[in-house]
Amino acid sequence: MTQINQLLKNAEAILLEKGLDQNAAEILLETRMGLTRSELWMEMSRELEPNHEKQFQEDFARYLAGEPVQYILKTAPFYGYDFLVTEDVLIPRPETEELVATAEAFLKKHPLVSLLDVCTGSGIIAIALKKAFPDMTVTASDISAAALAIAKKNALLLNADVRFVETDLLESFKQNNERFDMIVANPPYISEAEKAEMSDYVLKNEPSIALFAENDGPAIYERFVDNLKYVLNPSFWVGVEIGYTQGERVKQLFEKSYPHATVLIHKDINSKDRYVTCSNILV
Repeated sequence: MTQINQLLKNAEAILLEKGLDQNAAEILLETRMGLTRSELWMEMSRELEPNHEKQFQEDFARYLAGEPVQYILKTAPFYGYDFLVTEDVLIPRPETEELVATAEAFLKKHPLVSLLDVCTGSGIIAIALKKAFPDMTVTASDISAAALAIAKKNALLLNADVRFVETDLLESFKQNNERFDMIVANPPYISEAEKAEMSDYVLKNEPSIALFAENDGPAIYERFVDNLKYVLNPSFWVGVEIGYTQGERVKQLFEKSYPHATVLIHKDINSKDRYVTCSNILV
């Protein structure tokens, strides 16, 4: 049998040679063994059970072949929770946590009754905010039935009472005359021209329907902002994630439709434009 430290040493040498994430081997092993990182480090001299070593070698081969760790393990952390993820949904990004944190900070000062999360994917935004504000009515929508199936499982696993609706952006709510106090969205916003800058791990594995949009990216925002008037309550807060080059364009869309609201571009932890908020509620 192989000791944990030797297994990881061999794996990390391969990762270094291939220029891959040095943490991947530890993440694969600790997750399958049900250990925290510190617990794994304390067990470094332990000999692996044959089933754990076999599972690691299978997982590691899949990672080396180009499959993201999150899809191999079918789990990804977001905002303090572990979410089920498959190839039908995007892998949660840390930048999206900043949009959730901004929405949460606003809700603590201005409690609102109803929230809609558009393009919910795995349901991370809707579920995280429902967990933070259990009394708020939360609805989440997506055009992908497969993504909604994953989101529903996550809501069940995390005990979050969220309603899910299959629809193209705001269409269903517009037709049914439904209105909301807060709307958040992380829609497809990447332009085809940006493909050259993207990792093969993303391009080959994550659903393109959740990544790319026409008109160099902002096409979805144009439709989204144009239809907001049909689904927003008189007092509202809207927050959308954006591509780092799209801040001004998206801000102008909101300003044109809501000239009396406050529209702000927010930067992420890397000082890149990452989300835009629009609200007519005084802070």
